[in-house]
Amino acid sequence: MRREKQFLLDEIKEQLEGSSTFLLTRYQGMDPNLTYNFRLSISETGGFYKVVKKRVFLKAADEIGLAVDRENLDGHIGIIYAGEDTVATTKVIYKFTSDNTGLMEVIGGLFEGKQCSPQDFKEISKLPSQEQMRAEFLGILQAPMSAIVGTMEALLGGTTSCIDQKAQKES
Repeated sequence: MRREKQFLLDEIKEQLEGSSTFLLTRYQGMDPNLTYNFRLSISETGGFYKVVKKRVFLKAADEIGLAVDRENLDGHIGIIYAGEDTVATTKVIYKFTSDNTGLMEVIGGLFEGKQCSPQDFKEISKLPSQEQMRAEFLGILQAPMSAIVGTMEALLGGTTSCIDQKAQKES
């Protein structure tokens, strides 16, 4: 193997081994501006998109022991490595595929070390984002405390109101 291809193979192997979540895509007919906008939206979620040669990707997958369905790999392929927020990255991907029908298709990948089908990734994209889940969790923690404070205010307010009414009645 030529030295340049070996560097490319090593780079892909390193990225595949270093990422617990990535999506394998098939694409066709994407113009440079659309590709740039797609890469930009992926990078905003912390991920990145890389177009790879099929043979080099298959060789890298074989060397790291990653099982790949070779029958789904017709056409051009690209790999989307998810950043910290995998759900946000998958939301961007599926929004792009719905807005640009026929240009890109998810054909599989890895989610936190487990192989997933395109349907699995579609379900993952429907999950709430990390920010939304954090807000809901804080709401759950805050609700009982707010109820306790409200009850204590009502008790204190009720006691002073009774004393005030008693004082008015006597005078």
